[in-house]
Amino acid sequence: MKNKKRILIIPSWYPPDGGYFFREHSEAIQKMGWQVDVLVNRLVGIRKLMQVGPTALQRTRVVEEGALRVIRSSYLKIPGNEKFNIRGWATQTRRIYLKYEKQFGKPDLILAHSVTWAGYAAYMINRDHGIPYLIVEHRSFFVWNSEEARQMVKPFHLPLFELGYGHCKNLVLVSESLKKGIQALVPSVGNRTLVIPNMIREDQFVLPSVPRKSDPFVFLWAGRLEHVKGVDLLLEAAKILSERSDRPFTVRLAGKGSLRRELEQQATALGVSAKVSFLGRLSREEMLKELQGASCFVLPSRYEAFGVVLIEAMATGLPVIASRSGGPDSIVTRENGILIERENAAELARAMQELMARLDDFPAELIRSRTLHQYGDASVMEQYNQFFLQLLGE
Repeated sequence: MKNKKRILIIPSWYPPDGGYFFREHSEAIQKMGWQVDVLVNRLVGIRKLMQVGPTALQRTRVVEEGALRVIRSSYLKIPGNEKFNIRGWATQTRRIYLKYEKQFGKPDLILAHSVTWAGYAAYMINRDHGIPYLIVEHRSFFVWNSEEARQMVKPFHLPLFELGYGHCKNLVLVSESLKKGIQALVPSVGNRTLVIPNMIREDQFVLPSVPRKSDPFVFLWAGRLEHVKGVDLLLEAAKILSERSDRPFTVRLAGKGSLRRELEQQATALGVSAKVSFLGRLSREEMLKELQGASCFVLPSRYEAFGVVLIEAMATGLPVIASRSGGPDSIVTRENGILIERENAAELARAMQELMARLDDFPAELIRSRTLHQYGDASVMEQYNQFFLQLLGE
């Protein structure tokens, strides 16, 4: 590509605070021939500051992270004042952009991951400097399928959504499930939306080198230990399943969150603690090992924008069980797993028992090949490539 167009990516969160997908997505865009920079304004809380010390708050600096040039800074979050923190973080992000532009010049396009709050910061940069931007939306609460999801949106968020969505060139949704909630909140979005699914690294999530063992049967879950992810339902289902089936099984939970102690207590109260393992946060390599050693992946979320972990599991050949929570509705099919209704531990237990009995009906190689055809990085990034070519007039 002559005279490479430069894309500045602003993620709402980024490693080491999650957001590993954003880093891989940025690397994939760069591999297509675009020049990519990433601007990371890390949100640091008081607890993190006390744990790490003053080094947690670092001045703006430019670092080479693999093939990416990353502009890093940090913002100290004020406890109990979300409205102030949103505007403060976005304003500081705009100031960091000014330093970036002074050193490297204007980018041709800004890609903001989620309106909260990179999309709002991109609006401010566009307002002051005229840089066009698009938003890629990942936030699960826009699925809008439950009162819990709707309560995540506060009245003072709405004007910021209007600004962020209202001025972007396009809004990319990771699944159709996000449309309803976003259009209900910001009708002006109109027909500027398109759906491009999340991707997986084809070279990273692979079939195991040796056949999986099915005794004991291993149900794997991964994510944040929070109410929205439905781990409490999975524990209830494990209790029901243990009463219905004599076949040995285990439930392995990968991730951390505020509900860990409460969930451990629930597992004990249900009498299934011996079958449940809390693994904590895992590295990408450790997570791959868990996927390759599991028999089935389970995601009983209450709402879910997409469910990247589902396609990661499927790329390793695992069948999946997921709730009709938004994104999974279009990912899970009869060929790769079982869809269940939300908030239904009894139905989840039935699906777990059915999959234990029908595991041979889900060939690992077939699950993987169909997953890569739809969600592999080559397929998904070609959609982005054509979109950027159209957007930037190449």
